[in-house]
Amino acid sequence: MLPVIRTHDQYQSFVLEQLRTHYSGGILMLVAKDWTFIEKFWLLDLSGTSSLLNSQYATRGIQATDPADLLRAYLLMVQVGQTSITAWVDELRRVPLYAIISGFKPGHTPGVGTFYNLFARFWPLTSSHISGQIKPKRNKKPVKGKKGEKAPTTTPKKVERLVNRLLVRRPAPRALPTDILMSLFREQFVEVSAKLGLIGDVSALSVAGDGTPIRTAAFPRRKRICSCRVQGIQDCTCNRLYSQPDCTIGWDSHRNCHYFGYHLYMFTASDSHADLPLYPRLGPASRHDSVSLVVGIKEFEQY
Repeated sequence: MLPVIRTHDQYQSFVLEQLRTHYSGGILMLVAKDWTFIEKFWLLDLSGTSSLLNSQYATRGIQATDPADLLRAYLLMVQVGQTSITAWVDELRRVPLYAIISGFKPGHTPGVGTFYNLFARFWPLTSSHISGQIKPKRNKKPVKGKKGEKAPTTTPKKVERLVNRLLVRRPAPRALPTDILMSLFREQFVEVSAKLGLIGDVSALSVAGDGTPIRTAAFPRRKRICSCRVQGIQDCTCNRLYSQPDCTIGWDSHRNCHYFGYHLYMFTASDSHADLPLYPRLGPASRHDSVSLVVGIKEFEQY
């Protein structure tokens, strides 16, 4: 059932009331670090989250938790430095301040499944992955670059062909799995920063782009789905089931080593004092920076 939505002013009134109830003259006390979290989320208006996700909720059933509170709780988890949803649910129950900042009354915090239901609403695909998990066995040796340099591209003129395709054919905008998430990022963060003048002159915006590696595992995880081993064939070429099919092996020029994971290409506002992000784009680790630039520009224009 659709959640009950409250404004940011109502959230601020709730925080004041709960802090006075639990931290005024009682056993619980606030330290200097706590005020940093309180101030950040006091200014962060996430009340528009519900309207963006309105179509993802059913009109019947149990009353849903306000997604703004869940998103606030998740962002607080990142600020605290916690990486496990299960452990964070325990923290919300154990530390009243974390529950209050998130927008929940102490003792009435969400469970693990509630957070994962929110994540599913941000991701419209039925699968957690963009590509299929069943793929041919990867025997291709990863390309190694020189120390301090990007790995060379393995397909000459690939960028030229890609640019010509975008300039000549001008393909129509297509639906992407990240549409809901990027709409939230644009409306709740980028546009707010623009109104506050934090990203420079939007009529003459200066944008910079660069890639960075994101390591997700030490090596690709895969398992057999064939019966070749039973037949005595140890090194077969049959398809494998990959747990992270969207990840590949890439070259980290900064650390001078290969890694398995994603390649994050980020567009930032170069006129911003803090180089605020404008559009993040995840791709396979093997993708070259130049390809990510061309693909990212097209999607950035679409968003």
